[in-house]
Amino acid sequence: MNLNDHIKLWNHASIKVLDIRSNSLEPGTEIPHYQLPASAFVYAYQGHACVQMDDMRLTLRRNQIMHGGRGAVLHIKAEESFEYFLILYKAVLLLPSSSKLLLQLERDDPFKCQYSFDPLYPLPLLSRLEQMYENWVTFDPLHSLHARTLFLQFIHELLWQMQHQGLAPVPPDLLAQVLRYMQEHYMEPVTLEILAELFDCSVSYLSKLFKSRMNESPIRVLTQIRMEAAANLLLHSNYPLQELSERVGYPDAHTFSRNFKKHYGLPPAQFKLQFKGEGPVPKSPVYHPKSALVADNSQCYSIKSNENYYHLRKRGGLPVKRGTKPASIATAALMLCFTLLISACSNTPNQAIRGTDSNSTQAVNTINQEAGTAKESSNAGNAAAATKTYVDSKGEVTIPINPERIIDLTGSAIGNLLVLDVKPIAAADDSLKNPFHEGRLDNIINIGTEPNAEAILELDPDLIITFDYIEESQYEQLAQIAPVVRLKYGAGTPQELLLEFGKITGKEDAAQQWIEEWDAKIAEVKPQITKVVGDKTVSILQPYAKGIYAWGDKGGRGGEILYGDLGLKAPDIIQKTLIDGEGFGGNLSLELLPEYAGDYIFTSNWGWDDGDANVVYGSSIWKSLPAVKNKQVYFIDEKGSYYNDPISLEAQLKFIVESFL
Repeated sequence: MNLNDHIKLWNHASIKVLDIRSNSLEPGTEIPHYQLPASAFVYAYQGHACVQMDDMRLTLRRNQIMHGGRGAVLHIKAEESFEYFLILYKAVLLLPSSSKLLLQLERDDPFKCQYSFDPLYPLPLLSRLEQMYENWVTFDPLHSLHARTLFLQFIHELLWQMQHQGLAPVPPDLLAQVLRYMQEHYMEPVTLEILAELFDCSVSYLSKLFKSRMNESPIRVLTQIRMEAAANLLLHSNYPLQELSERVGYPDAHTFSRNFKKHYGLPPAQFKLQFKGEGPVPKSPVYHPKSALVADNSQCYSIKSNENYYHLRKRGGLPVKRGTKPASIATAALMLCFTLLISACSNTPNQAIRGTDSNSTQAVNTINQEAGTAKESSNAGNAAAATKTYVDSKGEVTIPINPERIIDLTGSAIGNLLVLDVKPIAAADDSLKNPFHEGRLDNIINIGTEPNAEAILELDPDLIITFDYIEESQYEQLAQIAPVVRLKYGAGTPQELLLEFGKITGKEDAAQQWIEEWDAKIAEVKPQITKVVGDKTVSILQPYAKGIYAWGDKGGRGGEILYGDLGLKAPDIIQKTLIDGEGFGGNLSLELLPEYAGDYIFTSNWGWDDGDANVVYGSSIWKSLPAVKNKQVYFIDEKGSYYNDPISLEAQLKFIVESFL
């Protein structure tokens, strides 16, 4: 880039200093992978360190300067005692700007260029930096204004010395920066607008860049990264499908399964069976789904204050064409097998199970041992049972009027049955982990993390309840065994979900009675809590391996009570994106924590990964929060935080009342 053009753009820019920091590192310590939130200068004023900014790596010594743009990843490792200034700033062109200037800024943006500089005359630069820092840390508005004027003097001196030495900055490789970000953040909600905003470029420019150099859109590249990560997790881990979906950036298992099948041509469960133990993940097919980063109607969450819905604008996908249809043939064959299996099991169940793999046989045998003589009702009796029509998320389904042998596959909603004095005969593994249900789960059979059709068949259920993210192939298998009710995941309030369970089980009166008692409890404690909290804000935050999750009024953790029943106030960004928006929860970086932290904080470790919560709780940012200083932080039950069934709500309300009062 020509330095004169660089200077010209500085002359037409409006500059805002965001932060001035003075940091020090002991020998051997490091700052790993700090993504610059704005354009930045790093000035070393003592010692030296190995510094890397994206692909630019050098030893930064005393009085040397490095510059990088927003989105660049900075890594510093001190080789001896190292002290430096970090100046974060934002620069935009003044309006009105000529089209020529705007084109020049998009082509060669000096505020994003990466360069290092060894000034011939370091003292004028260092002197201005020291004065800037002294004025900045006073937090006095007048002194802050002086710091901003000194920053322009610093820029003038820097550009003069660069011109004197005949130096010119080099633009960064934007494509490499975005790819690296995708590879490190694919598990987070990302849209094309977020990428463009993060790297200070337009959506159209970013799309053209990917198309010209990779012959793909950014969307498809990110999808490829996510799918490969998902395939690896499927083959080398045993995460439940919902957890695996969240680990690769999808809000629910249904959305993930649909996109995975578009990408690989197989649903996740079938993919795992077919390729388990075959070494590296197979390459994806040549076709690519024309889908956005997340699925239609997803509850994806953006940490930007202006929530965007790029992923909702284009719906559907390209039809997938294949030379053969192995998956369809396999499904048809499997359906035939189950038809024969059901017929055979009516007389000789043990013979029907013979010939299955050892794992399935072992699961069935284990359940036989636990169930004992539970299977006493005859098929003829089941056929004669009275039925009714229930409308679930997919349409009408005929179910027993009074189901007695229910299998719960929801993974989180079993408390809706228990509170109605309905005990299922079996449930998924996640359903049986809620500490608030202790003492109510005796004799309920654990059928594991994935529905085992053979084991379920052996239990002779008269009703199966699940959420609508179940894979279609699994639904088809289960529907051959018993009626399957598919409830829409995340729809409505906990009270509305309880009413649906009341309709399913014939316990509507009991469900309505619980709701009335709940409303009475809320009416009693709400005035007391409102008096204590007043107009102050409340937030729910959970550290995890790669950051922090914030929650609204739809994802458990007491959110339905705090924001819904009690009507407490949330920080503006949580209100806008999670409560008023469609999001359940969303992740944020440690730097953004003050924006999301309320005057009161309910928190616990995320618990679904091996992240160290003390990275957050031990940080200076966390300790500086007003809620922490005022001892208005309350640690919720980590294992019980995910659930929002009536029993869990009662336990959460008790804790909330004790915390505030």
